[in-house]
Amino acid sequence: MAGKSERKRKVALEEIVMISAVMIAGFALQFFSGPFDKRFLAFPVNVILIAMLLLIFFMKKGGGLSRMASGSLSVTLLAAMTIAALWMGLVPGNMVKISWPFVLLYLLVLVNLTAIIALKIKSFSVGQIPFMLNHAGLLILLLAAGPGSADKARYFMTVAEGTTEWRGEPSGSREGTNVVELPIAVELKDFSMEEYPPRLGIVDKTTGEAMPAGKPLFYESVVGASFSIDRWEIAVDSVLDKYRYAPAAYVRVKETGSGELNEGWVSCGNYFQHFKILDLDDRLCVAMTFPEPKAYRSEVKVFTPDGDVKNGIIEVNSPMTMKSWKIYQFSYDTQKGRDSEHSIFELVYDPWVIPSYIGFILMLFGAVTLFWKGGRR
Repeated sequence: MAGKSERKRKVALEEIVMISAVMIAGFALQFFSGPFDKRFLAFPVNVILIAMLLLIFFMKKGGGLSRMASGSLSVTLLAAMTIAALWMGLVPGNMVKISWPFVLLYLLVLVNLTAIIALKIKSFSVGQIPFMLNHAGLLILLLAAGPGSADKARYFMTVAEGTTEWRGEPSGSREGTNVVELPIAVELKDFSMEEYPPRLGIVDKTTGEAMPAGKPLFYESVVGASFSIDRWEIAVDSVLDKYRYAPAAYVRVKETGSGELNEGWVSCGNYFQHFKILDLDDRLCVAMTFPEPKAYRSEVKVFTPDGDVKNGIIEVNSPMTMKSWKIYQFSYDTQKGRDSEHSIFELVYDPWVIPSYIGFILMLFGAVTLFWKGGRR
């Protein structure tokens, strides 16, 4: 028994030394070559790496495979990954994910997990189904999130109403400097926006500060609204909100102390109309804020070179999916607001999204079978 414990301690020590050596090599690479460039793993390199991992399944059951599938190695790697995850979550602005030590540690985790699955397959039994599903799902997820992420790409595409666009700018490039043709095209049929009513407030014309100082008050400019700001009572008589025109409100203002009345139109203005204020005295005036967007959407038609066509509406947090592409509503002509004649989309290409779903499904089935098996006992 003592000899067995001694062997376990020796093996654990060897594994710690091995992981430490890998980390030192990672830090050396980081020092001499800089951060890891994940583009190095883009297709076909990531597929070759996965194929090399699959060769582990053809290893004979014995010392080499058992050492790679060691439980103590799993615990040590899990502890190291936990520390890295805590560092990523707690230290702002860190670059752990693109550091060589983390990349090599991630590779060791993939080797260990693949070896564990390979070892279990060689002595498979029905009782191991939950274990196999969970570990296989986790391996697929890690492959998709790691080597597979190198194939993920983001582009921004600006499309005018009534036109079709197939060119995009890669994320991170300077605007207009690196436009590329994409294997997907977007036709913008219509862009529409819903806005909240603009708000009214009293503003100091000399400083631009809203009243009361320090705790400014603003109220929606809707017909029949009435409110008080400092010594002023304000009532909204009517509102104009026409297509392509700036919103405007006719307001009546009464100073509570003197009873003096003042009335007139107030408008926030837009890209072709000047704003309009209602003076209360030499310093204060009633002003209107720009309306804030409530929701905006694009009616589109999406094409691929294979002849696939899809019609739909893209909204914020409601993207359209076309094969391995997701198209998000990103922005619009903010100067024109609801009158914008173009829409800006973010296109995300992720060919590994389906393997990710498969990994999640396998882990879900693994959890279900684990509970079912435990319940039977």
